[in-house]
Amino acid sequence: MNMLKERRNYENQLLPCDFHNYFTMGKVPAYMVVHDLIKLKIKDGTYPVSEFLPTEPELEKIYKVSRTTIRTAMEILKDEGLVEIRQGRGTIVLDSRAIQSLNKVTSVTECLRNRGFDVRTKSMYIDVIHATERLGKELNQPIGTPIARIQRIQLINGKPIAIIKDYLPYALVPNIEQFTNKFNGLYEFLEQQYHLEIESADDKIFAKSADFAESEMLAVLPGTALLCIQRICYKGAEPIFSDDVCILGDQYELSISSNGRNK
Repeated sequence: MNMLKERRNYENQLLPCDFHNYFTMGKVPAYMVVHDLIKLKIKDGTYPVSEFLPTEPELEKIYKVSRTTIRTAMEILKDEGLVEIRQGRGTIVLDSRAIQSLNKVTSVTECLRNRGFDVRTKSMYIDVIHATERLGKELNQPIGTPIARIQRIQLINGKPIAIIKDYLPYALVPNIEQFTNKFNGLYEFLEQQYHLEIESADDKIFAKSADFAESEMLAVLPGTALLCIQRICYKGAEPIFSDDVCILGDQYELSISSNGRNK
């Protein structure tokens, strides 16, 4: 079993009182165990956003490790965007979640980039399928119409965060398969390459637990919470494509502003 799988096995099980025995058995480096335990405490709010972590000497006592181990763990947390190390003041917890406003049509990729993340695409695959009853209804196309399907995994700072599937009438994007791995953000690509301007969208949002295949693609444990967005994008009244996105729930938020009451 490789290190990633080892980390998955213990990440949601270790308690601070037993982690020392675990890494002294030689299974995982001490700095990675400290990193993972602090990361869990950031996620569950033990170490709140905008608050300072305990000092290095305090962390040494808590985790019974050397200062070098603590500093290595802090550097990894910093590289992941979870903390900011402020010289002479300490280490502060950052809000690492991307927040997408639903008041304007923006993509997951655009939202992540706006938060300063390095967004890249992994394992893009484009093929042509035929419209099912569901796709035909969503895209206002007869059943059997050729549909371009784009499947990809989005990474932030080199780590998988989202599984994205997009469906477009092939007549709108002829020969799109030649652009496999040639773009990261679909919305911008469609606007520039095919002059498809997105004017509005309908979203269906729900939560689910990652199944085995999803957990493997996202490098998380099966059952991890995912935020799912099913979107249909329109130009005028005409649907031009649909999105199916599953994103790690602890890394992403949605926001919306509403006016008035519908009683």
